Amino acid sequence: MSASPETGRADRFQTAMAILIALVTLAGAALASRAALVSVAAGDEDFYGLTATLNAEETKALNTLTMYGNYRAYTAYTRYNVLGDLISEDLDKVTDDAQHAPLTREMQMAWALAVAVNDFFPARYLNRDGQYDVERELGEAWAEAAMKKDLYPEPHFAAANAMRGKVGRLLTIIIILTAAVWFFTLAQGLRHALRYVLAVGGIGLMLLGMVAVVLEELMRQGGT
Repeated sequence: MSASPETGRADRFQTAMAILIALVTLAGAALASRAALVSVAAGDEDFYGLTATLNAEETKALNTLTMYGNYRAYTAYTRYNVLGDLISEDLDKVTDDAQHAPLTREMQMAWALAVAVNDFFPARYLNRDGQYDVERELGEAWAEAAMKKDLYPEPHFAAANAMRGKVGRLLTIIIILTAAVWFFTLAQGLRHALRYVLAVGGIGLMLLGMVAVVLEELMRQGGT
């Protein structure tokens, strides 16, 4: 006895629902795998950002310590120079030979100490007015350190936030596809006309998920 047309249509409908369930399930699994990879990448960017933050703080501390050491030598150099100049001015006013000799020794000692201390700070940071350019030294030290290690955490944290946003959007698409599978499963188990309504709803959700995937891909390409 051959199957009735109604039975044949029901079998074809159930087969179609099974195929759609399988396709949507595979698509959801692929998106879940991609979301997991993106989540791992976001964690990596957070790690890189923390590493860059530590590098930046360490560099600031070391550069500041070095700068203050140099600046301390510069102030000693300036103090001895000024002391020598002041003694030199006093010598012009001294008429007593007994005072002239010790003042001369003090003046020469002050200038000698200034010359000695001059080797303990980089003279290239002296401005034309004789002032020590602290900002220039720190800026050059920072630029030199940035050539050797990552000192900028902001791009990494921004990338991590963008990736977490992508994971959220992918999870939303997965939820939509899961709802489509639920509609198809209900439709597959029914025998009356409501199954067609559920099937159409499932197809609509599936198409919505596909459109969301395409838009997400376009966003990714636009970001690159």
